[in-house]
Amino acid sequence: MIATIDDLCSHVAARAGVSRVLAEQATDAVLAGMGGTLTPAGRELVADELPAGLGAVVLAGSALTTPIEDHLLAQGLPRGRARALIASVCRVLVEALSGEAVDALRVGVPAALAALLVAPAETPSGRQHDSIADDNPHAPTRLSSAGGAISGRRHDTLSGGRS
Repeated sequence: MIATIDDLCSHVAARAGVSRVLAEQATDAVLAGMGGTLTPAGRELVADELPAGLGAVVLAGSALTTPIEDHLLAQGLPRGRARALIASVCRVLVEALSGEAVDALRVGVPAALAALLVAPAETPSGRQHDSIADDNPHAPTRLSSAGGAISGRRHDTLSGGRS
């Protein structure tokens, strides 16, 4: 269980790079939307793992007649920023809730939202894959070792004509 609303919303704010107030508004919108789609047992399970105020938002729920994204757009956020903020809330929920609660969310919410409820990919060593902790985080995409280097291609250039 997360200790306080402030803890969870501060984590969302840090992940999304927004103010704590905006993070709380987004968290409320996401949880209300999710709560409206969950079964009563799913709402209880998720609400029990959240601070009381956020748990109450889940329990009250709201029908998704207005998409979660639209609640954030109404606050003046650009569409891309609203989507990124929703994704941040979902990522924090995955990190904070038990596997059972996250599974209840994945089953109960619309597919587009469920797709955001994923944990970061991890390697057997426990480190996040393709992170700076890897020996060479750019190994799969190194340009210097890519086949068909630019110097080996035939193409027109503005400075040299045909090559």
